[in-house]
Amino acid sequence: MRFAAIRNGLLLGFGPGAALGVGRFAYALVLPAMQADLGLSFAQAGFLGSANTAGYLVGALTSHRVLGAVGYRRGFYAALVLQTLAIALLALGPGFAVFALLRTAQGVLGAFVFVGGAALLLASGSRATGLGVYFGGVGIGIVVSTLVLPLMSRWQVGWQSGWLLLSLLAVAMTVVAFFALPGLREPPAPSSGGTGSLRPVALALVVYGLYGAGYIGYMTFVGAGLSVPLGGIWVVLGVASALTGLVWGPVAERFGGVVSMRLILLVLTVSSLYPLLLRSPYVSAFLFGVSFLGVITAITSIFRERLPPEAWARAMGLSTAAFALGQALGPSLSGLAGDAFGGATGALGAASALLAAALLIAALPVRRAARL
Repeated sequence: MRFAAIRNGLLLGFGPGAALGVGRFAYALVLPAMQADLGLSFAQAGFLGSANTAGYLVGALTSHRVLGAVGYRRGFYAALVLQTLAIALLALGPGFAVFALLRTAQGVLGAFVFVGGAALLLASGSRATGLGVYFGGVGIGIVVSTLVLPLMSRWQVGWQSGWLLLSLLAVAMTVVAFFALPGLREPPAPSSGGTGSLRPVALALVVYGLYGAGYIGYMTFVGAGLSVPLGGIWVVLGVASALTGLVWGPVAERFGGVVSMRLILLVLTVSSLYPLLLRSPYVSAFLFGVSFLGVITAITSIFRERLPPEAWARAMGLSTAAFALGQALGPSLSGLAGDAFGGATGALGAASALLAAALLIAALPVRRAARL
């Protein structure tokens, strides 16, 4: 049973690998060629990123109702196929408004994939290790994208071919994810009284939002002031994140979601510190990479421990929304700190401070912390 759960998590993890690792994060890899060819300003480039984040937030907030209405299995795979189509359409080079619309749609669909897959695994009996392997699929998408897109410059092709390559990657990963379908069960429908209160995990949602802000601050400014290639940092981050389930899953199963969340946030805070990043960038990237998706593993374990099964899917949707909100605010907060306090030092310091704040709240005694 344990092997089957890990297998399902691995196969289904190619879903978020395609939707987030390829469809979302690889935007930063194609962007320089788009700016050079299309003359996009930094404001326009940032708007396309924000459109995707906004779509992700909308998708997270509505995922419980939409996926519950159409069925989680059907909704997960439909969203996975449609987001791949959205990536492919970017290769046609539509106007800026259509670009923004497609990036927004991909964000919405990506949230449906991420939340839907986690809810399916929870309902199918996966424990922390299987869920961690699933979340680690994002790292697989990041690594594959980072390794494949340099072919653009080698083959001397434009950014349209870059999006086409990414869409083909998403197609391949979608096919792999379909092999998990026979082992998936639908989440239980809410009882007539509703899904129940989420108060037992309210503080965990706050912690998760702060973590989202701090994590994205690090990911945004990790290359600032470093003498090593950013591509190498991204590969290390991606490879390490793919190991999340194997590293932190057993910890969550042995010690529970609360303790594992505290340990993971401690590692993230230390590994994000600018002095460590400056002196040992690959050590910082590896420790951060192997841990940042572990927070998601920990919070799903908390849901399992503190909520009835019919509330798990809703909790996943709201936690993803809290995370998306943190991601929307994190780069701006870190960037403002960078402008005010010494560039990269200030920006990465702000990211570390946000992660430290999440750790301090998570460290509150359970009896005083509204049941973290």
